[in-house]
Amino acid sequence: MLSKEQLYEALVEGGGVTREEFMKAAQSRSAKTKGIDSVLVSDGSLTEAQLGQLVASWFGVRHFDPAQTKPQDDVILLVPEAFARKKHLLPISQTEDSVVLAVTNPHDVTLQALLEKYLRREVVFYYSTEREILSNLFLFQKDPKVAFKNILEGADLNSDDSDGVVVKLVNAIFDYSYQTRTSDVHIEPEDEFTQIRFRIDGILQDIAEFPKKIHDPVITRLKVLSKLATDEKRAAQDGRISYTNDFGDKIDIRLSIVPTTNGEKAVMRLLAAKTRQFSLTDLGLSEAHFELFKKAIKKPWGMILVTGPTGSGKSTTLYAALKVLNKREVNIATIEDPVEYDVDGISQIQVNPKTNLTFAKGLRSIVRQDPDIIMVGEIRDGETADISVNAAMTGHLVFSSLHTNDAATAFPRLKDMGVEDFLVSSTILVVIAQRLVRRICLNCIKSVNISEQELKTINHLPHLKKYFSDVTGKKSLSGIRVFHGQGCKICKNTGYKGRTGIFELLAVTDEIREAVMSNKDADQVKEIAVKQGMSTMLFDGVQKILTGETTLEEVLRVTQE
Repeated sequence: MLSKEQLYEALVEGGGVTREEFMKAAQSRSAKTKGIDSVLVSDGSLTEAQLGQLVASWFGVRHFDPAQTKPQDDVILLVPEAFARKKHLLPISQTEDSVVLAVTNPHDVTLQALLEKYLRREVVFYYSTEREILSNLFLFQKDPKVAFKNILEGADLNSDDSDGVVVKLVNAIFDYSYQTRTSDVHIEPEDEFTQIRFRIDGILQDIAEFPKKIHDPVITRLKVLSKLATDEKRAAQDGRISYTNDFGDKIDIRLSIVPTTNGEKAVMRLLAAKTRQFSLTDLGLSEAHFELFKKAIKKPWGMILVTGPTGSGKSTTLYAALKVLNKREVNIATIEDPVEYDVDGISQIQVNPKTNLTFAKGLRSIVRQDPDIIMVGEIRDGETADISVNAAMTGHLVFSSLHTNDAATAFPRLKDMGVEDFLVSSTILVVIAQRLVRRICLNCIKSVNISEQELKTINHLPHLKKYFSDVTGKKSLSGIRVFHGQGCKICKNTGYKGRTGIFELLAVTDEIREAVMSNKDADQVKEIAVKQGMSTMLFDGVQKILTGETTLEEVLRVTQE
């Protein structure tokens, strides 16, 4: 890890950030725990790739960017996974005479000598940031079907050792779901077997089938871990599990168990670990949206709303904003259900119906805690809406989320909750509507001519056709190039790897305020916003289709109501 002085040389003297940006990051409360480089990436001063290039240049070696180039298939297992995690290294390529690895310290001659002795070849180091390496260690993972099969093979589930098999199996489910960035795990009893499904990048995928006789022991193990009643099988139960894997990664899991006709079904929501990065630059905001959002969150008071259905990335957007604002000189407090990500330096309150700690009651208490910035996980009722709006009116910057289909609908939604027109129009600064789409896998991406079926779909949707014509500058779309993932080992033959957001950002202007005060409906407010330059989610999606970030199929999947 570079010292502060070395990092200054690499980033400031290297021309990546200004001295003011560097010193501001160095003095932030997160710098001691996360590092100055992490703060600079989180606040949007640098991208991860720019950071990697600057530090690699300082070291005098090449930078390896895993987002652009993937390691060779036959090289990843040259070193054990545990060693790669411990030493923060990633094998990249090999020849008969040498092996190239990405490391966080290319000047570590002791590590280089150790690897040359182990691999019996010359070792060449490239530089990658710690986050670039750790986010790609999933390449070590084996097929979970094979791993689960190996655990169960030859096991006698009626013996005294059966508990050990169940423990290994449950731990393996946790490990593989974490490694594949799964958001939800479904354990579903069928007539003759138990189906395991992972929701990866928003899509449920069949992972494995277990013998039916293992189902009840697995459910019992989950109940024990979450301190639920093991003898209760006829009622729904909710609990939480905290699991730490062999590499010290903490996984927080929210468990829901419900009785079905075939047995108890368990669904687990995996919540991000404390170390997860939230960067505004990683959200997928266009340059124009990014600048508008950054300007809005720097306001001293007012309300910023993020809207969209469940699973559209609202919490991630809110946390990314909070991380930018998380400085020693401000007091930030949140009220959430649940607290999804732990953030150092922020007071986070968990809603608890058992103690009558609701959003409204928690928010009333927060306002008396001298906050500068407040985040309300979700505005669900009139009382919470009223307190939030009044907090924004009285000198606080308030962030929250709403379940609406687009940005303009947020205004009538709040009015339906009983908030006065003049309060709604005078407190809201910006409304962001968003959806998550799967990214095309960069390892197997291919440029192709737009298909006849895609052209037919576009021609049937007038708005979509207009947006494609506006972006491409062509009236006839025949022959334009789009992108698809062919499917490979890295993306599990889906053609997609990871997700990005598509957004519409409605900045509240005087004309918008007047429309809200005049009881104009959502469509009229949206029309005014578009005339003033607002890009709709569908337009943002078209831009991302044509730049190779996602596909038409994905954009229509999340935008067609």
